[in-house]
Amino acid sequence: MKYRFRFIIALFVFLFFKVTRDDSRSEMLHWDQGTWISLAYTVIVILALWEIVARYIHAASNKTSINSNKGLYILSTKATLLVLPLVFLFAFIYDNILEYISCCPEHYYGSFLINTAQGFVISLLIIAYEIINLYVRNAIRSAREKEQIQKELAAAKLESLKNQVNPHFLFNSFSVLTSLVEEDSKAAIKFISKLSDMYRYILENDEKTVVTLEEELAFIDSYLFLLSMRHRSAIVVHKHLDLSAKDILIPPMSLQMLIENAVKHNAFSVDDPLHITVKNDGEKAIIVENEKRKKEYLTSSTQIGLKNLSKRLILSAGKALEILDNDQTFQVRLPLARA
Repeated sequence: MKYRFRFIIALFVFLFFKVTRDDSRSEMLHWDQGTWISLAYTVIVILALWEIVARYIHAASNKTSINSNKGLYILSTKATLLVLPLVFLFAFIYDNILEYISCCPEHYYGSFLINTAQGFVISLLIIAYEIINLYVRNAIRSAREKEQIQKELAAAKLESLKNQVNPHFLFNSFSVLTSLVEEDSKAAIKFISKLSDMYRYILENDEKTVVTLEEELAFIDSYLFLLSMRHRSAIVVHKHLDLSAKDILIPPMSLQMLIENAVKHNAFSVDDPLHITVKNDGEKAIIVENEKRKKEYLTSSTQIGLKNLSKRLILSAGKALEILDNDQTFQVRLPLARA
């Protein structure tokens, strides 16, 4: 389809030059050997230049160059410098072919400078078309990626809410709260405050692609407090993070989902607590790791949460989750991005 379009444009260019060059209607309708040679040459040169320009722009373009005016200007300048010597070469060949054949009036091939100028103008139009086409395609792709990210965020929010706002969670939370009200009113007030902080964080960040690690860790602290009030010392989370939490970006509710995943699929008790480690590998990734404890009653796992999180990371940071699952441990590496 694209070559058919280019062929039609090449024919139009030849006809345009023929109409502007011929002085009378009879000359416009007269087609001799020189006319056909000129037509064939024009089509071949335009198709060749177009293919070279298109391939170069596609190979040289990247996300940075496409998304900035300066990058597009540099890309178009490089493409122009690439085709300029080709224009001179094609104009030289054209003049010598028709002169050698000696079958055509001089006005068929004109001067070398005129042919070069015409070829250069055509090349600029081709470059402009390809740059605009590249920009439009990238804009459409970016819009689709943004829409996809929003879908993944919505799915992640739903998954998080399903993990948190379900009858079992609410029932357990109210049971804990009831006990606290009777035993320790100050702890009950703190419990309500942390529960409120959790839901506020979920609602405020439901449409965000990323949040700072500092914000996520504050959310995790509220979540871990609720876990500790419910399960006491049966779940122990070890945090070993030595990086700037303000400069690191992470998908919202990602760490909570990984910790929740460990709690959901492993057995634990006060006498035999489940240990979960949250650590970092420099500024490359955060690692959430837990020892595997086989539950008496297995909980079905669709891994929807992990799949959604991995897709969100690919769309927002270009990297996926790395999962290491063996008989002893379950480890998830969550890649990081800088602000």
